[in-house]
Amino acid sequence: RAVSGLRYPGLDGDPSHNLARAQMDRFGFLISFELASEQKAEAFIDNCSLIESATSFGGVHTSAERRSKRGDAVPPGFVRLSIGCEPVEELWQAIEASLDKIAN
Repeated sequence: RAVSGLRYPGLDGDPSHNLARAQMDRFGFLISFELASEQKAEAFIDNCSLIESATSFGGVHTSAERRSKRGDAVPPGFVRLSIGCEPVEELWQAIEASLDKIAN
């Protein structure tokens, strides 16, 4: 409920889907989405036990970053999430718990 503007090239409805399908065998591990505000985006990252805040991606653990902090022309609540090597079910539970905390 807290997420809007979900972007992932593996989704049929994503604007980049056809290009990604033509260029890639698999769609990768980057997901972008928007939360209601800068404060909610920060709280999501800070409250998720399996996500590390990052300025760039490249590690093996799940990390997230907010491009608006770097001056990019994205909404204040925009989050880029790089999925890492954590167990899938544990990661989903941690993400859901963090999103539930900011949903109010």
